[in-house]
Amino acid sequence: MKKLLCVLPLAALLCFTLACQDKAEKAELEKFRTQAKLEEQNKEIVRRFFEALDSGSVEKALSVADETFVPDIITHTAARDWQGIERLKNAVKVDYGAFADYRHPIERMTAESDIVVAQLTWKGKHIGIYMGIPATGRQISFPLVYIFRFEGGKIREQWVDFDSLLVGMTQLGMELKPKEAEKK
Repeated sequence: MKKLLCVLPLAALLCFTLACQDKAEKAELEKFRTQAKLEEQNKEIVRRFFEALDSGSVEKALSVADETFVPDIITHTAARDWQGIERLKNAVKVDYGAFADYRHPIERMTAESDIVVAQLTWKGKHIGIYMGIPATGRQISFPLVYIFRFEGGKIREQWVDFDSLLVGMTQLGMELKPKEAEKK
């Protein structure tokens, strides 16, 4: 009987310890589930934006841009940074005016915390003036990488790899050549 009285408190302590461990593990698991759900929601927002761009409707693309980005979105490129949803929407309008069959198939997308990275291919048929180049009728495509940072369920910042745009520009006939030396 004495042994039983000694074992019962130890058994109770063991059960209590396991129950506390289980609660901590459940809390940690719930934290990971919540983060994974948020990351999936962010990826879905990015996917929805590119689907709207690819819809063929500039109105739909602009409407989804308003739903997707904060009004003072910051865009980072190698050339410069710019701010504002209107600037982004103007870029969408220019692309729609210069290219038919405007598409952005997503090849890979990943999310971590508040960041989503999308690797895609930009495609379109050149039907209007683009960056001073008259319509060529050429089908062009080039790879792009976007990085989006979310805040409050919307995109707060984006980084765009426009270096690849040079590939598209050469497909339109633009020539890249070194600057001529100044004559003295």
